[in-house]
Amino acid sequence: MAESKLLVKGSVPPPLDRELTVVGKPLNRRDAGEKVTGQAKYSGDIKLPGMLYGKTLHCPHPRARIVKIDTSKAEALAGVMAVLTKENTKGWRTSWYEVPEIAFPETITHEGTEVAAVAAVDVTIARRALELIDVEYEVLTPMLDAEEALKSPPPPLVADEEYPGREMFDRKPFVIQRGDLKKGFEEADVIVEDTYTTQVSHHGTIQTRACIASWDGHDLTVWDAIQGVWNSKLALAKSLGLDPDNVRIIVRYLGGGFGSKAWSQRITYYAAKLSMITGRPVKMERTRGEEFINHSRRYDTKMYLKMGAKKDGTLTAILQKAIVDIGAAATEENYYCRQIIWHTANLHACPNLYLEQIGVNTNRQTTGPTRSPMNMQAIFALESHMDRMAMELDIDPLDFRMKNYATYQSVGTAEAHLTGDGTTTFAAKIPYSSKILDQCMTLAADAIDWKKRKKSFSTDPGPVKRGMGMASYLVLQGVGLYPYVAEAKVAIKNDGTINLFVGVVDIGGGQQTILGMIAAEELGVTSDDVTVMIGDTQDTLYGPSCHASRCTPEMGPAVLQAAAEARQKLFEHAAPLLGADAGALRSKNGMIYVKSDPSRSVSFKKACQGIAPDQSILGVGSRAPNPAEPMMATFGAQTVELEVDTEIGRVTILKFVAAQDFGKPINPKLCISQVYGGIEFGVGFALTEEGLYDPKTGKLLTGNLSEYRMPTSLDFPPVEVYLPECEDPYFAYSAKGAGENTNAPTPAAIRNALYNATGVWFNNLPITPDKIIRAMQAKAKGVR
Repeated sequence: MAESKLLVKGSVPPPLDRELTVVGKPLNRRDAGEKVTGQAKYSGDIKLPGMLYGKTLHCPHPRARIVKIDTSKAEALAGVMAVLTKENTKGWRTSWYEVPEIAFPETITHEGTEVAAVAAVDVTIARRALELIDVEYEVLTPMLDAEEALKSPPPPLVADEEYPGREMFDRKPFVIQRGDLKKGFEEADVIVEDTYTTQVSHHGTIQTRACIASWDGHDLTVWDAIQGVWNSKLALAKSLGLDPDNVRIIVRYLGGGFGSKAWSQRITYYAAKLSMITGRPVKMERTRGEEFINHSRRYDTKMYLKMGAKKDGTLTAILQKAIVDIGAAATEENYYCRQIIWHTANLHACPNLYLEQIGVNTNRQTTGPTRSPMNMQAIFALESHMDRMAMELDIDPLDFRMKNYATYQSVGTAEAHLTGDGTTTFAAKIPYSSKILDQCMTLAADAIDWKKRKKSFSTDPGPVKRGMGMASYLVLQGVGLYPYVAEAKVAIKNDGTINLFVGVVDIGGGQQTILGMIAAEELGVTSDDVTVMIGDTQDTLYGPSCHASRCTPEMGPAVLQAAAEARQKLFEHAAPLLGADAGALRSKNGMIYVKSDPSRSVSFKKACQGIAPDQSILGVGSRAPNPAEPMMATFGAQTVELEVDTEIGRVTILKFVAAQDFGKPINPKLCISQVYGGIEFGVGFALTEEGLYDPKTGKLLTGNLSEYRMPTSLDFPPVEVYLPECEDPYFAYSAKGAGENTNAPTPAAIRNALYNATGVWFNNLPITPDKIIRAMQAKAKGVR
């Protein structure tokens, strides 16, 4: 076993010198029973005495200025208790992902922006009040396409119009380069260049945003549907001018987030303000249509790639330019200015490259983290191009990737070096804390029976063609995220009760199950012996938002340290009972024993009787930042076999294989569940999901789940998951995050399989039936 380098502040607990009894077991989720039986109460299910209902009015234009707003009729409507607009909230700002926003702006920068909020005694009256608000707009010319917007200067700002982050990111190129690009292309025997596009997509969470805010004159309590209780607490306190100690956030259950709920939502600010005005609890809940037009979405991109290689398959040069539509706001928190090109610089070994990423403000909805932010886009272009290169070189795609396997990383984190002219040059080889991507690729290929893959595209007679494809990935998610702050407490009482306090939210990934297992393993008890206090800022220390697959790699080390400290304190009580020094004791399966003589033992609960009845043993853990070296990332590979009916454009996925490098899974069952969810995301992004806009007005056309087609259970393919294990001493039991990284290679693998089936390269997502039909018709006519 590797020496522990666990990322914690203070004393680093040594690795357990015994077999693991809890970690690595496929335990059921702690909350599974409540969820499947309907006992779980989400924020939208809660009702408080005297509760009011809030609704918001949204601007129907992507760019406009409010000339006049008249709320007199709404205020006069019986049952309306309060109305908010720009007229009575001047100077008030909210934030989302630390993106500062005017609560009710005069100038609108994207469709769906709120222009008023009302609170009434019931929802019907609140909706009627919105109808009575008269708003006169001056419609302004919107910026609708990032590439087109680059062709001319941005329009002058009107009134209070703002695009947060504009000075830092709008139209600013950020570059990664190394080696001599010109020389690299001169050395190449084969050069291929192409362009790839990806679309707007949405989170599609099963639960829309819903909250209840209750102000009692001194304290604000919010029942919310968000991914992080502590960052919401701090953001609300700052926006409303409150002491953070007087703000409590509660999230007992959450119906999905995928990054979109990782900060306080605008309705939470409005509900809190309305409650402070009326002195009554206020509930606000978004409709599905409001979710689409008002909240963040995935960045749409256009990526140009040029790649050179020698005849033996050795990459010599890569040139890339990526244009990213960053919508109406982009700061360091919601836009990652090198995320796309970072993948290109590091997934495969190449000595010479020049990579440029440029973000462009438009009047589309704000962009932000959407399960595997920018990873799917980046990997789609890069891994699609790798297959194209392999075909031109007449090399198997798997062999081509193995030929250019990157043992080291040559570029720092994607968010680094935001100063100067935006250019970063790297040459240093930085080792990874752990990496078994080569094993993952081999596993995925063997499981799909890759050797049966046809070398060239299918020539089978008939309209139905079959093909195989693959893609690999590395991502920064799953290893923690700046500022790397996570704290945990473990309390043990006289009766043997064990409470784990963690200020994070179980967003559906089984966080409370996983963290409870880590504490149980370190304490030497069963998972059921640990009660996990989660989803509440009361009684917990700071915990990160559960996004970027960061909960396990960030909170995990803190929980392990807290449990180890509590265990050692309990050993001091057990030592006299066993006639041994506390340092000679170990614990396992609910027993504390002498390491040199396990027959000398005492039960965990009996040892707890030495604790004073009115006191508790307390262990505290605190996460330390990731070091500059080694580099930390997660990796994986996916293969797919599919059929495509070329006459009707229907794609049927026959089998998907995923091999994921998560270090060591705390709970394999939950990891496999995450892989299933990631692949579903990737299948939708590859084949069906697309946010479409009216090219003239800029209005969203796909604002419901009828027009915006997400995969259902009927679309889900057979999936095999492999979780090869490797030690990574920086994390709790070597466990990294296992959430959003799982969808990164899915669209590229599907696209590459479609080429193997049809002989057509599909470079524009999603690959819908109409595109397949047109492409096959063009191929039949000899048109490329």
